[in-house]
Amino acid sequence: MLKKVPTIVNIYLDRPTVIPEITKSAMAVIADYGSSDKSVCEILFGNAEPIGKLPFELPSSMEAVYKQKTDVPYDSENPLFKFGFGLKYEKK
Repeated sequence: MLKKVPTIVNIYLDRPTVIPEITKSAMAVIADYGSSDKSVCEILFGNAEPIGKLPFELPSSMEAVYKQKTDVPYDSENPLFKFGFGLKYEKK
């Protein structure tokens, strides 16, 4: 469906997840850490500026997840999005 209809995906991230198919097919992807529906809509309709950074990296595949060491942070091979990826609000 994402390839047929331009779609913005809002995904709730409470932990790292593998989403390369979604990021390739969606028009845009918004990471949500528990925001209200109203807050998300304010961003989507341009009434507020999106800000935020990933608190963890998002792996590029399940194979990369299996290769990670359980006691070493940020060691995913070729992550889809690195730790700290995101937007920073800058006053104009």
